[in-house]
Amino acid sequence: MVGRHLVDVLLARGARVIALVRSPGSHPFPPDVDLRQWQARDPVAPVGGADAIVNLVGNPIFAKTWTAARKEELAETRRAATRSLVEGLRKAGGEGRTFVSSSAIEYAGDTGDALVDETASLGKGFTAELAAMWETEARRAVDTGARLVLLRQSLVLGREGGTIAALLPIYRRGFGGTLGPGQQWMSWIHVEDAARLIVHAIDDPRIRGPLVSASPNPVTNRTFARSFARAVHRPRLGPMPAPIMRLFLGERAELFLQSHRAVPRLALATGFRFRFPDLDEALGDLLGHVHGPAERPATATT
Repeated sequence: MVGRHLVDVLLARGARVIALVRSPGSHPFPPDVDLRQWQARDPVAPVGGADAIVNLVGNPIFAKTWTAARKEELAETRRAATRSLVEGLRKAGGEGRTFVSSSAIEYAGDTGDALVDETASLGKGFTAELAAMWETEARRAVDTGARLVLLRQSLVLGREGGTIAALLPIYRRGFGGTLGPGQQWMSWIHVEDAARLIVHAIDDPRIRGPLVSASPNPVTNRTFARSFARAVHRPRLGPMPAPIMRLFLGERAELFLQSHRAVPRLALATGFRFRFPDLDEALGDLLGHVHGPAERPATATT
C-alpha cells in the first residue's frame, strides 16, 4: 500500500522509478516504470542505476497465528529481502546512494505513557526483536558507503488495505469498540504522508539512522475507536477485555494491547510538513466524509 503511493509521488515529480517484483506481467504499472524481476531469496537484487533504494518487503505480521514456524517465516522474509538488497547495493557501489529500509516503532517495545522518538532504546518482546533483527541486516548497507535511513513505521492508515480495511466492516455493522483497557497509545500515519516522508528522507542528507514514520499526534486506543466510529457514523461499543483478545489472538493481541507513543522528532526537525497530522482529518479523508487535500490515485506497486 505504501509502495503504490510512493510510486505515484515519485512519478509526479519526474523521477525514474524501478520496481522489483516477482512477476512483472501481473502488475498494472505505468509504462514508464522500469520493471525488474526479483524475489526476496535472490542473492543479489538488481538495483543498478538506482540513486535510492526503498525496502518495504516483509510478510504481513498479523495475517497468521504466531507459531514458532510463523515467527521464523516473518523474520526470514525480512532478513532475506534486506540482505539481497544490501548485496545489490554493494555490487552497484553504495557511495552517494541512499538506502531506506523498513523497521517498526515496536522496536522500543511497550513504552506506556512515555513519549519516545528516534533515540528510543530497544524494548522487549517478539515485535521488538523482529524490528531489531531487521535493522541489524539493514545496517550492513553502511559498509557500502551508502546513507542509511531506518524507517520505523507506525500504523499506516490507507483505504486500500491494512487497518482501515480490517476495521471498516466491523464498525459499519456497529460492533467496533475499544480494544483492551483503551489507555494504551497508538502511533499512526496517513498513507500519503508515509509515502511523502520516504521521499523527504531520500532528499535530505541530514537524515541518517532511525526515522519515526508517524503523525505528530498519537492517540489512545479509546480515542481511535471513538474517532473511527464517528467517521463511519456508527456507535462505539464497550471495550473488548484483554483476556478475551489473548484467548482469540494469542500473542498477536500484543499488537493492539501494547502502548506506542512515538513522535516524529527528526521529520519535524528537518522541515517535513504533514498533510494529515490529526486523526479525525485523516479518517475523514480516507473514509470519504471529510475531504482533505486532494490525493493522486494509486497506479502501481513496488
